[in-house]
Amino acid sequence: MSKNFNINGRTVVMPVVAFTMAGILFVYTRSSIYAAKRNAERHRAADGGQISWFNESQRRHGALEKPEEQNSLRQILFGAKSNTAKVAEKDRRMTEDEGRLRASKWKPGDGQT
Repeated sequence: MSKNFNINGRTVVMPVVAFTMAGILFVYTRSSIYAAKRNAERHRAADGGQISWFNESQRRHGALEKPEEQNSLRQILFGAKSNTAKVAEKDRRMTEDEGRLRASKWKPGDGQT
């Protein structure tokens, strides 16, 4: 054995940390890609076989309901929300001030629909 080879905490821990970080990065990357594919598949199914960017925009701005998540960990742990719970939650978010503001913006005869 040569005199230059020295085993201490630093020479053991650094490679272990590097492999651990590489493993975590690999798992995170794979799970992110898998989640993106699953999300695109759900949106494609909700739009009838092809992603509609108009419908996607409507979903993101709250005009359309988002597609149901299927077989997700959130559903298993917390259960799926019913449609009545979703509607009640949406109504709760719209406050009286928002309703008054929307009513004041639209005036009959404005030409706005």
